[in-house]
Amino acid sequence: MASVCKPDPLLLYSLALKESKTSAGKGMIAPHPFALRNEPSGALYPNTYMDAKAVLGKYIGEDILTDIGIMQINYRWNGNRVARPEFLLDPEVNIRVGAEILCESIAQYPVDMQLAIGGYHTRNPKRELDAREYASNVLSIWRSLQRLK
Repeated sequence: MASVCKPDPLLLYSLALKESKTSAGKGMIAPHPFALRNEPSGALYPNTYMDAKAVLGKYIGEDILTDIGIMQINYRWNGNRVARPEFLLDPEVNIRVGAEILCESIAQYPVDMQLAIGGYHTRNPKRELDAREYASNVLSIWRSLQRLK
């Protein structure tokens, strides 16, 4: 029987902060539900779902979209997980897909949690140092959040 992967919600939140953080006012940060990233422009933070959906359509039409939503799901590699790209603008769907990606990475690297978390960012063996640096940042956020519990 296969084990069920249920990532710690604080770990998922840590990933979301790493991926889509934006100012939440008064010196605070929060993940952004409608964050979009494309090449070469970089990150964009639409204020509403409808604004994000409009930009998303443009990016997909121009084939410049890379990452969508609160968990910054890469559409090129993970768009097959949803029927339509705008579904990734729903934070619940986006987080579920992010959890699936993380669980697959944990299954791939079960004895190396740093590489498993880094695999959320990249599982390319040639980019292992990038994955470990990414994971180090996420783990730092996660430890900080655990101390607040």
